[in-house]
Amino acid sequence: MKNKVLVSIVLAIVLIGSVSAFFVMQGDDDSDKSTTSQPSSNNQPATDNQIDESSSDLAGPITLAQVELHNNANDCWTIIDGSVYDITSYVPRHPGGDEILRACGADGTSLFTERMTTDGEKVGTGTPHSGNATSQLSSLKIGELGQ
Repeated sequence: MKNKVLVSIVLAIVLIGSVSAFFVMQGDDDSDKSTTSQPSSNNQPATDNQIDESSSDLAGPITLAQVELHNNANDCWTIIDGSVYDITSYVPRHPGGDEILRACGADGTSLFTERMTTDGEKVGTGTPHSGNATSQLSSLKIGELGQ
């Protein structure tokens, strides 16, 4: 008998909750439309010349000019061997400290492969990065460098 009463109470609660949710959702249709945000006039689909740079799935090649915009510790893109990487999330964890910032907004190929600046100055140990560093880098790739 107790089980039947308990089941009846649970069913009643579920039914009341479902009916309440139905009326709440129906009420949304009657809400004041003046508080609804209207689309802006520049809410147009992206064209080939407009790339959503916040996305890690960029369409088409990335230009050097786009990479150059991401040039600091809080927004760091770099180019390595023709591929573009968003390394922002890795900057605070870089074992070499702020040396990684030299690559932000620039071609970091020589910094990564040889630990050397384009002027020939050794950076850090002056030896190539490890295979582990290379595999970590691959997860940060966002595209290829275009013209």
